[in-house]
Amino acid sequence: MWLIAVFICLGWILSVCIHEFGHAVVAYLGGDKSVKDKGYLTLNPLKYTHPVYSLLLPILFLLMGGIALPGGAVYINHRRLRSRWWKSAVSAAGPFASIVVTILLTIPFGLGWATPSVEHWIWPSLAFLVLLEIASVLLNLLPIPPLDGYGIIEPWLPRKTQIKLNKFSKYGIWILFALLWYVQPLNQLFWNWTYTISDFLGISPQMAGHGYYLFRQQSNILILGLVGCLWLFRRKEVGWYNRGEKLRKSQRYEEAIASYEAAIKIQPKYSEAWYAKASLLYQLQRYEEALVAYEKIIQIQPEEAHAWFVRGWILGELQQYDQAIASYDKAIEIEENLDEVWFYRAKTLEKWKRYEDAIASYDKAIQIKPNYPDAWYNKACCYALLGNVSTAIETLKHAINFNPEQLREKAKTDSSFDAIRENQLFKNLWHHN
Repeated sequence: MWLIAVFICLGWILSVCIHEFGHAVVAYLGGDKSVKDKGYLTLNPLKYTHPVYSLLLPILFLLMGGIALPGGAVYINHRRLRSRWWKSAVSAAGPFASIVVTILLTIPFGLGWATPSVEHWIWPSLAFLVLLEIASVLLNLLPIPPLDGYGIIEPWLPRKTQIKLNKFSKYGIWILFALLWYVQPLNQLFWNWTYTISDFLGISPQMAGHGYYLFRQQSNILILGLVGCLWLFRRKEVGWYNRGEKLRKSQRYEEAIASYEAAIKIQPKYSEAWYAKASLLYQLQRYEEALVAYEKIIQIQPEEAHAWFVRGWILGELQQYDQAIASYDKAIEIEENLDEVWFYRAKTLEKWKRYEDAIASYDKAIQIKPNYPDAWYNKACCYALLGNVSTAIETLKHAINFNPEQLREKAKTDSSFDAIRENQLFKNLWHHN
């Protein structure tokens, strides 16, 4: 009966939606409000960024007898999350949502509705779906990049370790599948865990196995249908965007920009392509062109605080200070608790020689992130430039305590302290440290 394959595939799609919704809603609570503008706070699978990689290909692997791990469908701006705890929580939210789905799917078995004596295709199909959910959760919780298990621990790893491990993120999932496919002891261990948990939840391996048998019998026609869907879902703009990303990694920047522009020509409101183009122009210090691109992003997503923030930074570099401050203020209006925005707003005011206003902005950054060494340091510079020696030195002490190696040496030659360098209190600071 073809309904079996349809039932399992639709159940899987719904579970993927709930998994990704879990990531998105926790990211929203943690400070990344952009997920709302991107349409991720929904269970509508059409809102996902990559319907092919996030939904269709996993289902195709499922139909071919593999495990359909959810593809990364939501883009989280981790810079906007308020702390490492929130970053870990965002990664944990997806597997947690999948666990909830798994438990809900076992309710009919716990109530005794689904017993071997009850002859109906839905119960073995549901048992097989539960088995897939358990397998998915177990795999997702492994501490291997780019899986969610790694995402949970990543914020707590040293930065150098993160950089090294992230280099393997695009290969991690394929290495894992190769190990499970070719190394039989690992494969057997994994499925033993899966069946043990399944049995604990009241799902007999025999019933789940029968569901898999029924599913495989009816899956061939759906495989052909999904291949057709893959073709229909093919988006040329995504192809150009992906080409741009590869060219960028190869440092072929002009060709990358041309590819992003080709994607934008097909889909003028393709915000990811605009972002990629804008950030690359920014990286190349082509600030006026980058400014145009960020302003286009703002037209598409007016509540995108990060775009307003980078626009402000670029305007500051172009010495258009009043417009830069207005852009920072708009970012703050959208999302007040962004320490980075307050910090760079203060730096712009400092360049503008509005030192008292800069100090007030540095204070806001420090209020949000108390151990912000650069904010403490720049605040000390402003006090020194105002001639407030004692406060400058006390503030500088705080900065050096947070980052002694770098900031102690920097302060020794920083021109901001030239006016107080011969002051005995300043000299005592170095003897004290």
